Amino acid sequence: MINKPLIKRISSIVLIILGVVFGGTWGSIGVCVGDNIFSVFGLSAWSNGTNGTHYPAIVGMIIILIGIGVLNTTLSKKARLWVWSIAIILLVIMGLAFAHV
Repeated sequence: MINKPLIKRISSIVLIILGVVFGGTWGSIGVCVGDNIFSVFGLSAWSNGTNGTHYPAIVGMIIILIGIGVLNTTLSKKARLWVWSIAIILLVIMGLAFAHV
C-alpha cells in the first residue's frame, strides 16, 4: 500500500507541473494552454486585448502555490521555511517577468 505522504508529494508535483503548463507560453510557436482554455470559455486572456496582465499566468501561479502548499504538509518545519522562501522569490520573479507585457 502506498503511504499518504507519497500520494501528497506526487499530487503536489502534478499540480506544480499543471500550473507551469497552464500559465506558460511554450516555444517558438507561442502556444499558451491557458489562453486556449480561456478562449473556450469566452474569457479574455489579457487585460487589454493582447497585452497587459496575463490572467492565465496568474491562475498558473495560484495552481503552483496550491501544489507547494500540498507538498508543504509532508515536510519538516525547517524544510517548509526553505520551500516557501524559494517559492515566493521565484513566483515574484516570474510575476514581474512574465505576467505583464
